[in-house]
Amino acid sequence: MPAAYGRQTCLPTHLTKAKGIITRAEALSRCFRNLHKEHSHYRIERIQKGIYSVGKALRSVPTDTLEDERRREQAGDKAVIGLALRIILHQPLRYAVALLGISVAAGLAFIQWGLYTGFKENASIVVDHTAGEIWVCGQFQDNFDFPKVLSPGVADIVRSTRGVKTAHPMLIVFAQWRLKLGSGKTVQIVGYDVAEGVGRPWQMLRGFPDELDAPGAVTVDTTSQAKLDDADMGSTTEIGDVRAKVVGITDGIRSFQGNPMVFTGLDNARSFGHLSSDEIHYIIVKVDPTADRMAVLNSLRDTGKDEHFEAYTKREFSKKAQDYWLNSTGAGPALAMAALMGLIVGVAVAGQVLYTSTLEHLKEYGTLKAMGASNAKVSVAIVAQALVGALPAHLIAGGLLLIAGRYIGGKGIHLSVNFPTYCLLGLGTVGVCVAASMLSVWRVMRVEPAEVFKG
Repeated sequence: MPAAYGRQTCLPTHLTKAKGIITRAEALSRCFRNLHKEHSHYRIERIQKGIYSVGKALRSVPTDTLEDERRREQAGDKAVIGLALRIILHQPLRYAVALLGISVAAGLAFIQWGLYTGFKENASIVVDHTAGEIWVCGQFQDNFDFPKVLSPGVADIVRSTRGVKTAHPMLIVFAQWRLKLGSGKTVQIVGYDVAEGVGRPWQMLRGFPDELDAPGAVTVDTTSQAKLDDADMGSTTEIGDVRAKVVGITDGIRSFQGNPMVFTGLDNARSFGHLSSDEIHYIIVKVDPTADRMAVLNSLRDTGKDEHFEAYTKREFSKKAQDYWLNSTGAGPALAMAALMGLIVGVAVAGQVLYTSTLEHLKEYGTLKAMGASNAKVSVAIVAQALVGALPAHLIAGGLLLIAGRYIGGKGIHLSVNFPTYCLLGLGTVGVCVAASMLSVWRVMRVEPAEVFKG
């Protein structure tokens, strides 16, 4: 009998009490006889090698030093992980099915998260990309896209406030873009002070923002060209029954509602929307560098109580725009629930496959415990199997996210998941798979080593 498996002093005490003196070699022999009854010779040979490796790593000698013990612990961990991989290869089809299920579930969750983040960015896209520290709007306004008209004297009041360096008006107008067949398409028009450039399009592929002050001059975004008869540089049409000409092409500027977003000068926006010559919806304030921004903000808020306007920091106004669309409309909770359902499906698929595999290999795990392996070390094999499923699944889910982003992006919807976020979502995938393995870990911890000697 090999010394590696015949040393009786290393056996757990509960085995010696229950069965007398049981050697590791006998444990292995009986376990392998049971395995051969249930599985093919080729696959069992691979698992046998894994168990022998673990047994060898667990072997202890009375003269071992602390350094020897540490090295043996490391060798034992590697051997247990190797055994986990062998068990997975024992049934590759089952592993492939589990990998597919986890990948699809994770991919769905990633896509829902990307939609949520994309909608959130689109809800405040103009605010976030407009220079200025303070936004002034009509009193009791809930939504950026549907503004209230400011009183005629508000602009002068804001400009005369101590600490205000400059104040720039902006308009948000909805009008009909006339299509070639005679029907109309609703477009969202952003009118800004072209001379000062505050509120101008931030991502232009062709054309120049300074040209938008010309009569009827507008931009078209690449995500909206198909909706507007493939409008391009030089295309002409009517917006609100007023002649318009495309003088610039923007890229990636979308509205939350999906309406094409076009930029133009203030006078053009008033013309397209049939507004009065002094009508404005927002005032973007740039604070003097020497002034206290909060003091300026509080001063505007105090004045606004009597003049029927409100003032917000850029960050506050951005969040206000996002909260309206994502929370007030229920879109945010709906996307979050869909992502949660994807995670639940992932847990169910991974947990069911791992648990079934664990039940089929209880004798192997019992053999490890009979050879002196602790519950923690045996559980490592289960968790390692979960990780082997999680990491490839995360890569496949990333591929699904990329495909969905390219397809959905062409429809004007924005999927927003940057690389750091993708890495964080990877931790979520690993966490889901590890959580799914806990039922299997619980079952293995209940296995008594003596069970390997039955039958």
